[in-house]
Amino acid sequence: MVTSQDYVLIDVRTEKDKAKTGVPQLPSNAKNKLISIPLEELPSKTKSMVRNAKQAEAEIAALKISYLKRIGKGSNVIIMDSYCDSSKIVAKTLNSVGFKNCWVMAGGFSGRKGWAQSRLGTDSYNLSVVEVVTPSRVIPAAADRLVTASSSASRTTTSRKLLPGSVDG
Repeated sequence: MVTSQDYVLIDVRTEKDKAKTGVPQLPSNAKNKLISIPLEELPSKTKSMVRNAKQAEAEIAALKISYLKRIGKGSNVIIMDSYCDSSKIVAKTLNSVGFKNCWVMAGGFSGRKGWAQSRLGTDSYNLSVVEVVTPSRVIPAAADRLVTASSSASRTTTSRKLLPGSVDG
């Protein structure tokens, strides 16, 4: 889908995970459709002050994605993490701020039905393969855009290894 249709693949895995397991192998004409926005771990002091650090980290990644110039609210966005847990939160958050075509890759990159296990091909991770949005210490003030998504009507498909971003985890 990424190679033949208008989809963008967002990899939210950590830099360490990508260095260890690699990144999706895409044909040269689709390499610009892979964007890396790694989840940033909250500082330990901040973690102790929030109710759910994992959710906060995923919502911060969603906020970063929502500000990318290349991605509009009508874009087809596939979110991929290691095993499909954080990507659901990212997709739900994007959905709640108006991105209605967000999908989660079933199994993530490393899961049982994920990219690597499906033998879709991997490349070693280096900066020439993917466009990386570097971690930042400053997050734009847009609290009104960062909202936890509530579940909406689920759409499922059996012919694709994708789940809509509105699926409950």
